[in-house]
Amino acid sequence: MNGAGVTFPETTDKFYPDDKWDKTLAINLKGALDCSQTVIKYMLKKKNGSIINFTSINAEMGFPKNPAYVASKGGLKMLSKSLAKDWGLFGIRVNSIGPGYMKTEMTKRSWSNMKLRKARTSRTLLGRWGEKDDIVGPCIFLASNASRYVTGHDLYVDGGWLANGLSE
Repeated sequence: MNGAGVTFPETTDKFYPDDKWDKTLAINLKGALDCSQTVIKYMLKKKNGSIINFTSINAEMGFPKNPAYVASKGGLKMLSKSLAKDWGLFGIRVNSIGPGYMKTEMTKRSWSNMKLRKARTSRTLLGRWGEKDDIVGPCIFLASNASRYVTGHDLYVDGGWLANGLSE
């Protein structure tokens, strides 16, 4: 599983800083590629394996003031598909899990801000933020033989965020 990720939202109206862009893409995208290329060596010997990359709902939607995070997660989504295509014939499956708003260290600031918490909660069809345990089942599925014919897939665990259309 490639779950490393950082986010550096820029709160000013200026251009997004190059150092934040470079650091975000190095960790969120290049890090996943490096890890995948390391484990593939072992998976090739077994002619079997499952790589799970953690993207985000941001792989599907633009969010304000954080272009590096959005670009890195969109890139990771497509990297997963590319690696699935390249490595599928060797029995290696590559999929991604895209969480919605989850209660984590990374979202601590949003969770602590009652206005932001309420806005994000109202956007989910299930009316709550996700918790770490909500990711366990999808990870087990994609890592196990229960998904042995699933590759190049994006599984969103977002409480219905992406399915939510217009309000009444």
